[in-house]
Amino acid sequence: MQEPLFDAIPITYRGLFADQHLVDAQQFGKSLIGVTKLANSICHEIFHEEITHDPRSYQIRFCVGPSKKNGLIQEIFAVVSSGQMPLYTPILMTVGKKLTELMFDAVIEKALGKKKAESNAIDKIYTLAMEHSEFSKQVLKGQMRDKAWLQKMVNDLHRENRASLRQIPEPVGRTVRLVQIGNIRSSVVIDEPAAEVLRSPDQLSLGEPVTYDVKIHGVFKTNGACRIEILDQKKIVSGKIADATLEAPHNVYTKALDEGAILRVVAQPTMKDGKLHRLFITGAKLAPKRRAKG
Repeated sequence: MQEPLFDAIPITYRGLFADQHLVDAQQFGKSLIGVTKLANSICHEIFHEEITHDPRSYQIRFCVGPSKKNGLIQEIFAVVSSGQMPLYTPILMTVGKKLTELMFDAVIEKALGKKKAESNAIDKIYTLAMEHSEFSKQVLKGQMRDKAWLQKMVNDLHRENRASLRQIPEPVGRTVRLVQIGNIRSSVVIDEPAAEVLRSPDQLSLGEPVTYDVKIHGVFKTNGACRIEILDQKKIVSGKIADATLEAPHNVYTKALDEGAILRVVAQPTMKDGKLHRLFITGAKLAPKRRAKG
């Protein structure tokens, strides 16, 4: 029986149906396909030192194990598909899981347009390489000691796996609230704002959370879609309330709509060509009363 190369990487789905250990089967399948395609590509680069257009050349494939109950957790295992274990550098067996998870983070942050987070992920890969002298000298011909080379590798992996990245968040915002790849503390979490950016055929990016004073002009309680007026900017934009409290009766959002009240919301914007595309609201409270301009 073929043994995994390193410990399993967990793929965690939480919120909505996942809290009852369920997720839409087709969305789940597409998401796992996207995750494993990207994982295959990353491991082929790490272990065989090339990024290829042809997945038939992959000697390492990810297999899926039984589901675990915590929200919903699916584990994937890297195994050698040829049936014979090639002579891989032993240090790769030690750091392979962590390195693969860090590469996931870097590629996804690249896709989200979050340059600082992408740079932080690359720094962690560099630090991992430098902490193991054998690793830094042998793996990928020692080029992991060069941050510019690491950046190019992330760019290449992102370019070759754009379709896979669109599949990963398939159930997010539909039957689950978020998906997380890996179990390291800093693993990237794909929530609804991130899912919109990854799924979009347009070139979107994900902004940092911002606080706004807004008036709600319309909201669909069933899916959270809304129209909101950003008061300081005097414009109405489309949004999505990604806050579980919307489901509760007499919640702050529907009350504000009924009463015409001003809310102070925490929202994460998606951006297109540097301009606000959509706001995802994750929390809200009544705003302090504004002084009348006189």
